[in-house]
Amino acid sequence: MSDAAVTLDVLFHGVLPSPHGYVYRPDGNRVIRTLRGFGGGSVPLPCLSFVLRHPTAGVILVDTGFHPALVERGAADFGFPLRVIFRSVRPEPTAFDAQLRERGIDPGDVTQVVMTHLHGDHTSGMRLLPRAEFVVSADELRTARGRGAATKGFVAAHLPGDARFRVVDIGRDGVPFGPFAQSIDLLGDGSVRLLSTPGHTPGHLSVLVETADRGTVLLVGDAAYTRRNIDERILPLLTDSDGDARRSLDALHEYGRENPDVTVIPTHDPEAWRELVGHE
Repeated sequence: MSDAAVTLDVLFHGVLPSPHGYVYRPDGNRVIRTLRGFGGGSVPLPCLSFVLRHPTAGVILVDTGFHPALVERGAADFGFPLRVIFRSVRPEPTAFDAQLRERGIDPGDVTQVVMTHLHGDHTSGMRLLPRAEFVVSADELRTARGRGAATKGFVAAHLPGDARFRVVDIGRDGVPFGPFAQSIDLLGDGSVRLLSTPGHTPGHLSVLVETADRGTVLLVGDAAYTRRNIDERILPLLTDSDGDARRSLDALHEYGRENPDVTVIPTHDPEAWRELVGHE
């Protein structure tokens, strides 16, 4: 437990209606799953980012929101082929940079952003933070820069040069934390801890935050789309690695079971984020 008085705010950037079978993998072999995966009704997945305020480190963001280009022109900002998947996205009219300013944060003053992963719906606003250093896992950046990255959900046009990344090799430098095989104490005071939760992408990170006013909050990113995925250990239709995704779900489930007072927030859960904002 950290003594640092960290506060946490959530930013809402829009909704992506997604097929039920895409969020909760149907039964059956691969062909049957694929056929069923785009049916069964729709789940309204929110798109979120988070603001941490640390007493000495200042403002730290977790992921970014949508660039004004997406708000104005829709999913074309994601490029092909991701814009096909996001063609039904309904962005919040107030873009990411404007939301930061509403909270008294100049985007040009932000110097540290933790990226849970580098898929396009999380990286759209990186271009709005000219002085920021982006904390990312080594496996994640390697994949985002690798062959075929666009077909895996990465958007090269969103990403800054390599000098703007602080790359953490959590597999090499991480230490066990509860049921998680690797973790890194980002600031050295226990207030913000990076947890290795691969599966959705090879280098996916979740972020455990000790807050002054909300207790412990676990920002799951996309290691699970919803808390139901964690509670019932249901994979989504698509993963980078089913084996890694199952192990990450198991670790998240076990941590939640052992720590029932922790608030668990998957980035795309339709309801979980409302606990942080009192949204009705």
